Amino acid sequence: MDISSGTTTVLVNLANNLLPVQKLITGAAYLIGIAFAVKALYSLKVYGEARTMMSSNTSIKEPVFYFMTSAFLIFFPTGLDVILETSFGDTNILSYSESSAAQALFGGDNDLGNALVIIFQTIGLYAFVRGWVLIARAASQGQPPGGTGKGLMHVFGGILAVNIVGTVEMINNTLFGS
Repeated sequence: MDISSGTTTVLVNLANNLLPVQKLITGAAYLIGIAFAVKALYSLKVYGEARTMMSSNTSIKEPVFYFMTSAFLIFFPTGLDVILETSFGDTNILSYSESSAAQALFGGDNDLGNALVIIFQTIGLYAFVRGWVLIARAASQGQPPGGTGKGLMHVFGGILAVNIVGTVEMINNTLFGS
């Protein structure tokens, strides 16, 4: 047994085990969204109490950002479809066949290409959710600047990684033409 077939077997098995992890990430996004909705309501309560005390250092930015992020995470599949439709013109990341995925990544039909697509998609889902969490946290008082930009980069990079085949084809067409 040569080393390349052993590595391919390991990556294929890893990819097969990452499919339930993708469902776990989606479930975690729902729970984080609910937690952010509760945090938004609490922040709104604090904002209302501070306004009644005539405090001048209050901001409604935090509750609004938490509400926006919680809505996006609670409606995670729909939000992901909206961004995929906007970026790639198709909401179905599985609109390509497995052979075209391997063809786009390696120039041939093999199990390694299909396994790498699943691994990239899992990393992309995680980056997408982490990006929205960073955006929500950036709205909090006392956070260092730059959190929103970092969060948006995670969201954008996550979208590119979730649709890795479309991303590779887009780069290929841009740099080398059709």
